[in-house]
Amino acid sequence: MYALKTLSLVAIATISVANAQQKATFTHYGSGDQNGSPNCATATNACGAADQYASLSTYTAALSQKQFGVGPGQGAGPACGTCYQLTIQTDLSGNPVTENSIKVVVNNLCPIDGNTICNVPNQYGGEIHFDLCSDTGAASAFFTTSGAGIGTAEEVAC
Repeated sequence: MYALKTLSLVAIATISVANAQQKATFTHYGSGDQNGSPNCATATNACGAADQYASLSTYTAALSQKQFGVGPGQGAGPACGTCYQLTIQTDLSGNPVTENSIKVVVNNLCPIDGNTICNVPNQYGGEIHFDLCSDTGAASAFFTTSGAGIGTAEEVAC
């Protein structure tokens, strides 16, 4: 009986840690950006068809490679289809912005190669990074005064 109670407490503690808020950084990508990205709402991406998670959340994002679970060209990572509540608090310079939150579903990878901000922990102290898909409206719904920022992320139910 004692072992069962201990096991239950360990399971509860593990669940709590998994859903802890993390310091996060945020950028955006999509058609018309300076990198020549395709339309992230329609193009095939690291998780497969861009719209396969549309029923989980209106907004989609690419997740930092470390948390995504696999590198470029290695297929869908274990993070595909997970949802996060994102809250922006400052711009990348640390200046306060109007706080705002949205829920996103992970449907793509933000690769380390060529994207230093995606290599976490990054230069802004982000433990996790999200590149929001502009073509699903995530960037315009989230960013209040700048197109990049720092805040928190917490994994949530979709």
